[in-house]
Amino acid sequence: MRLLKMNWEDFGQLLLDKALTIALVSVLFFILYQACSRIVKKLFKNYSEQKWTDTSRILTLSRLTTSALHYLTVFLYIYTVLGLIGVPVSNILAGAGILGVALGFAGRDLVADIINGFFIIVEHQINVGDTVSFAGLDIEGVVKTVGIRSITVIGADGATTFIPNRNIAALKNYSYKERTINLDVPVTPDTLSKTKAHILEVNADYPQTNFAGIVNIEDKLFIRSTLTAPLTQLSLLKMEILDKYYEQ
Repeated sequence: MRLLKMNWEDFGQLLLDKALTIALVSVLFFILYQACSRIVKKLFKNYSEQKWTDTSRILTLSRLTTSALHYLTVFLYIYTVLGLIGVPVSNILAGAGILGVALGFAGRDLVADIINGFFIIVEHQINVGDTVSFAGLDIEGVVKTVGIRSITVIGADGATTFIPNRNIAALKNYSYKERTINLDVPVTPDTLSKTKAHILEVNADYPQTNFAGIVNIEDKLFIRSTLTAPLTQLSLLKMEILDKYYEQ
């Protein structure tokens, strides 16, 4: 009886130690995730304020980076917790039979999503706000988000479609031949009225521009105009108009 009592005491102490360790690891992962998220958000926010920045491109990269950070943190956290409680994750995956095969296929699909998504972003195939259609999927609409695993598209009927990146064999981007981009100028509540009046005055000289209103991106106010022009003229027009926007 004494031996049994000692074993239960040891077992209880072991559970307590494991619980405290997991709680500590959970807190550390949470702090690490929050810190990394704030750093990413701050970096992209600062960069979006630069004069020549394409805010649609920055918003796309920001959401992609945040998505990748989220998945990486969750994976590392689960792997760490399983290791702490003594679960041999690698051995289980290697010898789990049907479960291992299923996880292998899921992992393969995830890798395919990430690789395809990476090239879509790096090759500048689409940005948030582009109008696109996908070959073989009978889907067309405006890109809402570009994530590490999927692309979100808003159709003409208002429906939201989530497309895994691995299913994108080819796409048409209707924003390239005569592309529409956003021209965003950061403002504060104090400078809003004056800056808006100046931007409207500049837009009157450029029929390619259209005032789109006031937007909030990452908790910061911007006055947005849209510029529609052939791709060959887009960069020069963008620089010329932004120069005049900032002449106050």
